[in-house]
Amino acid sequence: LRRMAREARERARARRHIVIFPEGTRRPPGADPAYRPGVLFLYEALGVPCVPVALNSGLFWPRRSLRRYPGTIVVQFLPPIPPGLPRAAFKARLIEAIETASDALILEAARAPNPPPIPAEARKKLGIGPESLS
Repeated sequence: LRRMAREARERARARRHIVIFPEGTRRPPGADPAYRPGVLFLYEALGVPCVPVALNSGLFWPRRSLRRYPGTIVVQFLPPIPPGLPRAAFKARLIEAIETASDALILEAARAPNPPPIPAEARKKLGIGPESLS
């Protein structure tokens, strides 16, 4: 983590953007979040704003599958989280922002004409049934 922080500081000083997937990998839409400590460490070490990003790509390009579904992947940049928050407050705010926006993107995709398959976990979490999509 120290090397990662050192390299991230160098990039931040050069005014470069640093992209981090806080879970370290993709997960199925609707699955419980499992944010890793590296994002918390970098947030504290860098002291710069964090811009959360929500995606719906897991609907169209499922994890552990070669199958791809037609549709539009949406990348939504959310309001920045200012630097300097306590670790627990930052983590709670990050998770709330990403998960709320990601859930909205899943619902939007589910209501679109010709939606991709919505995983059972996402259907259950978001209360999506056939009658709720119209």
